[in-house]
Amino acid sequence: MSINRIHSKGDYRQEEAPAAEPGIYPGMLLALASDGDIGIHADEGGRAERAIAMEDALQGKTVDDVYTIATICTYCLFLPGSEANVLIEAGQDLDIGTELISAGNGKFKALSDLESGETADQVIAISMAALDLTGTGDADTLSPVRFL
Repeated sequence: MSINRIHSKGDYRQEEAPAAEPGIYPGMLLALASDGDIGIHADEGGRAERAIAMEDALQGKTVDDVYTIATICTYCLFLPGSEANVLIEAGQDLDIGTELISAGNGKFKALSDLESGETADQVIAISMAALDLTGTGDADTLSPVRFL
């Protein structure tokens, strides 16, 4: 199945801000910086808004196009119960209903995959599809989730 949109179902509020860093891909979890720029959420298991980078369709971009530093990044703040396609970290093996947290690099991962000795402050979403990215050469992949 080819994914060509981040938003799937439900309500959200669309926002824009300059990208605080390079390497922001559609489907990544974002965090607002103190200067108003938007960057990659960098706290594994940490609290986060449901702020997800969107494809920049108005500029002819797709879910495969990265935002560069200082370009205007379109992102959405999703309400609980909404569904979207987010970037799942390579190495994950998810079932439907798996609780997901921030991987600390803008991607999502299973709560059960939290680093040893760490505690999660927030489960952000649950997986809406089974996904096995444990094979050699598997890459970060967009997959559907429901926000909590």
